[in-house]
Amino acid sequence: MNRLFWIIISAWFAFSMQACSGSSSSSNEEVDPDEIGDEYGDDDGDGHRGRSSGSRWEKRSSGVVQKDSLGRPISSAADPDKPGEPGSTTSSSSTGPVIGVEEPVIEDTTAVVDVEALPECTAQSEGESFLVKSENILYFCLAGEWVPSEEVSQSTGISCRDGKMYTGVEDEDDKGSSTGGSTSPWGNFGGGNSVNTAAVDTAEPRIVGAHLVGVAEKGPFRYGTSIKLIELDSTQHLADSKRTHKTCILNGDGNYSFDSVDYVSPYLRVKANGYYRSELTGGLSPKPVTLEAVVDVTEKDTVNVNILTHMEAGRVLKLVENSGNNQPIRKVKAQALREILSSFEIQWDKSSGSGSTGGGFGGGWGFGQQQQQLTTDGRSAEDIGLFDGDEYSGALLAISIMMQRKGSGSEMTSYAAGIADRIKGNGNWDDNNAKADLADWLMVLDTSGSYATIRNNIASWNMGEVPAFEKHLKRFWSRAYNFGDCNAQNADTVKCITNSLSAYFCGGGYDQPGPTVRFICDAQTHEWRAATAVEKDTYGYGKGEYPGQIKNGRVDKEKYYVYDDATKKWRVATSDDIQEFEDLEDVYKSLQPGEKVIFFLRHAKRSDDTGKKGHLTDDGKTQSQDVGAKLKGEDIYFANSTYTRSMETCENIAKGAGASYSENTIEALDGEWYVKDNSKLEQYKSNNGGGWVVASEYAYKGSYSDAFYDLQNYSENFITEIIKPEFANVKKVGVFISHDMFVVPLTAYFTDKKVNLRYFDTKQWINYLAGLAIIMGKDGTIRYVPVRGLDSGTMTM
Repeated sequence: MNRLFWIIISAWFAFSMQACSGSSSSSNEEVDPDEIGDEYGDDDGDGHRGRSSGSRWEKRSSGVVQKDSLGRPISSAADPDKPGEPGSTTSSSSTGPVIGVEEPVIEDTTAVVDVEALPECTAQSEGESFLVKSENILYFCLAGEWVPSEEVSQSTGISCRDGKMYTGVEDEDDKGSSTGGSTSPWGNFGGGNSVNTAAVDTAEPRIVGAHLVGVAEKGPFRYGTSIKLIELDSTQHLADSKRTHKTCILNGDGNYSFDSVDYVSPYLRVKANGYYRSELTGGLSPKPVTLEAVVDVTEKDTVNVNILTHMEAGRVLKLVENSGNNQPIRKVKAQALREILSSFEIQWDKSSGSGSTGGGFGGGWGFGQQQQQLTTDGRSAEDIGLFDGDEYSGALLAISIMMQRKGSGSEMTSYAAGIADRIKGNGNWDDNNAKADLADWLMVLDTSGSYATIRNNIASWNMGEVPAFEKHLKRFWSRAYNFGDCNAQNADTVKCITNSLSAYFCGGGYDQPGPTVRFICDAQTHEWRAATAVEKDTYGYGKGEYPGQIKNGRVDKEKYYVYDDATKKWRVATSDDIQEFEDLEDVYKSLQPGEKVIFFLRHAKRSDDTGKKGHLTDDGKTQSQDVGAKLKGEDIYFANSTYTRSMETCENIAKGAGASYSENTIEALDGEWYVKDNSKLEQYKSNNGGGWVVASEYAYKGSYSDAFYDLQNYSENFITEIIKPEFANVKKVGVFISHDMFVVPLTAYFTDKKVNLRYFDTKQWINYLAGLAIIMGKDGTIRYVPVRGLDSGTMTM
């Protein structure tokens, strides 16, 4: 002790000389006025003139730049693999901020592995403290030597406030102390009442030399956190008395201890104020916060302070009041805890051994659907710790994460207080708008992979096994969305969000425009999760009706899916499944020497008159001329059907190409080449959705064999009987204009049904001036390419 005494005297003398000299060290760095009190021991605004220790940060316009304990800037703590915008997916092994969290990762640089790793103790670092992890003990730099906190505490005293440590000073009963984001969760109860508490203030202690320990956790509170016990006066509705007891957390795991304390009242308000480790970033909270607990220590010597104790406090005091102040605190604690847990849809696994038969509460749209009684085995909130390895730990962590919906500092405590105030009255969180907002946030965290990031953040603290929090978060948002339980009965069911208060509400129905996220009851995990594209787009399609069937996605209607006969499942269609239409000009320009082409196309846009005398519209004429311009200067051989619109299409293509046109009618181009029985065809068209449905089902499924000829035979016959002979008249390019009822089956057949003209399935039909390029080589062989004269080869109806 003599050695330490002279260390303290020497340190104080050296510090006094430095302060009087009016000069700093050789550094020319500008000093932040906000940090002068902490850096140089000047009055810090609340009467303290001790040395403080802990991490410091320099605020700049670009954000927060951290400094280590010696005032040296450190590199940004942001994860180098910065998560993307909400909806992207993070790595399962990543740490750092979760999706959508903009707070910096504040690393605690005042911790070292062992004593040997402590930096040099210099005049500039006087009063600083470092945590030695191997010992879980704080060391203070005093007069050039590192001294364990126990020796410092015995000789000069250690105090703490707002997450900072002070040596050689007395804490003046929180005079001027910042609340660090504290918001009272009990309103008019507890602290702040102007009542006469003399019954406690002046009485002799009834409990002498009591030992009280516990852990303060949001994530674990950092060393420098102050723990304050305030005795409550039961004769004054549990108002704060003037009897208080204080200590500091001096380790890295949030544990505190009062070795000997005398109580008049066994009813306490326990207040923890400091920085905590944030689950959402893995680093320290940006600001100190205050969490509290209201407890009865008549039969206990361990009291934890956490988000559950903080949120239940107002409800505990309300239940005592409702009993006419005849119920002691310990008699209402179990009920208060049950109500908090149930408000967040916490339900124990039946196999967990917790004795629970279910969870939920009766309020709101779909919440509390089972409404079974949640049991807590007589446990109180202050008995629960994050790393106890049981169901309660997972529940605590889940709710702790939920409370950071709005932020990590004062925003968090204000958010928690608002919810606690709702619960205080009747034990039920009945704000459905807030629940929907929280559910949306948790869902985005889940679907972006951020639950894994949170788990990795917590695991990186090396505090113990990370409890199973994910299932509670999943349960909350899935219940908020009215999904119900995921079990064997509804496995593989896909749903959209029917809660109208959600930002992702599918108000128009599953298939309608709007938010595209859908959710599936996973048959393996028995949990709801975001459905993959193929799961949500093909839900309800069942088995394919024919080989290679293609359908539009139910949600993403621009995407196509094919039924795989080998796997008996739907999969995303690829270029091997769907052949795209190529631009007519590209096909023309890619012809090899000696090759000829006949472009077999549907006519241009027509008027409403579908008879033989119906004309093109003005748009149709313009379309035709634009296609002709792609063949500018070519000597084109034309053929038309007996329909006026076919002739007009040829005429305007010739005009656009600068070519001559003389009518060349081929009756086979009229569109009835495949028709066997016109009366049956008309009957099918009338009964089965029209000609486009019937013609496409014939082309792709072989339907209506009594109305149509065999597709293969008649397609091959057309090439042999009509097209090949006509090639003798083609110099290089021919243009044959026909009609959709002919172009669709012919194009489908000669592309192995890979062009998507499945109107009956996908509502895709042949566009104007699209069809088939029939290319003959010098040796007489023929190849086929689907072509389009306009921007698209298909139209969606």
